[in-house]
Amino acid sequence: MWSKASQLKHSLTLALRRIFFCISLSAPVLQLIDRNRSGMELGPRGELAAERFLLKQGYWIIGRGVGEKTGEIDLIASDARDLIFVEVKSRSSDAAGDPSEAVDAEKQRHICQTARLFAVRNGVEDSPLRFDVISILWPNPQKQPAITHYRNAFEAIGDFQMF
Repeated sequence: MWSKASQLKHSLTLALRRIFFCISLSAPVLQLIDRNRSGMELGPRGELAAERFLLKQGYWIIGRGVGEKTGEIDLIASDARDLIFVEVKSRSSDAAGDPSEAVDAEKQRHICQTARLFAVRNGVEDSPLRFDVISILWPNPQKQPAITHYRNAFEAIGDFQMF
């Protein structure tokens, strides 16, 4: 049973998340995300597209380009249940296969290590964690990309397994 203080803290947290979510989807914020995207490099442009995609799906963005000594995580998000570490892979064509195929075992190990360090440093190591991959095919920068979201793309691996 939750104490009144715990209930109040939980309610306040949910209210702040709802406010942030509404602000995140406001037209000026989405226009800012889209600003000059055709002039950007493919990687950063893909990460912005992935961020916008997640916002439209109801996720909250907690971090972008979070780096630790073990590597970098493109996006950290939450769906009010899980803490989600997202790797974004963008390509201008699928000639070499789906962009998500570039997230090999070595890349997964680095993502897991970085996620573990982030979770420990932020006191969220007991939270449910998930690893997603977003694949972006963007042959024409003047048009919308094809975005595929792979939820639970892989399990934690390596010395820093969390499960």
